[in-house]
Amino acid sequence: MTTLILGLGGSLRPGSVTTLALRIALAGAEAAGASTELLDLATLPLPLFNGTYSLEAYTSEGRDAILTLLNAVRRAQGFIFASPTYHNTISGSLKNALDYLELLKDDTPPRLEGKVVGLMSVQLGVSGTGNHTITTMLLAARAMRAWVAPTMVAVPDSRQMFNEEGQPYDPTLAVRLHTLGAEVARASEMFAAHWRTS
Repeated sequence: MTTLILGLGGSLRPGSVTTLALRIALAGAEAAGASTELLDLATLPLPLFNGTYSLEAYTSEGRDAILTLLNAVRRAQGFIFASPTYHNTISGSLKNALDYLELLKDDTPPRLEGKVVGLMSVQLGVSGTGNHTITTMLLAARAMRAWVAPTMVAVPDSRQMFNEEGQPYDPTLAVRLHTLGAEVARASEMFAAHWRTS
């Protein structure tokens, strides 16, 4: 069975650099033998998480969006979380999506236990605040019992980093994004094999 890596992008802006970077990382996962899926929160009408565990608390459209997210997470063996940096932390859309993963608490295994997560942040400036964004995602991933890939990528000065074809001007950035995706793919396959044989 091919390992599935799910990319979860936290930007709602058309032409998002976060989404560009995420696609490159997913290409790295594909090069390592995984299949990939991108769940674009800009096109998924998730309502705000209200703290309840009943889908009946949401509209029909909201329930459909929530189930799309949850079922995608259930299918995946690994993830790449990508967020723009807003006020030194992750976007509201990504935080909202992660909040919904609490509805997987009764799954076996629950939430993201035994799965692998890769992390990347994107920011307009060069002050290094993208590291705070990564730290926020790291804490959330660990709280959901995920394993975090060692390569984490912070993309500074984001609107100056990519050309019109959506590729980085700096080949080093492209390598790091590919490495992130490949690490997630390889580690996810190892963990998935463990679960299949345990």
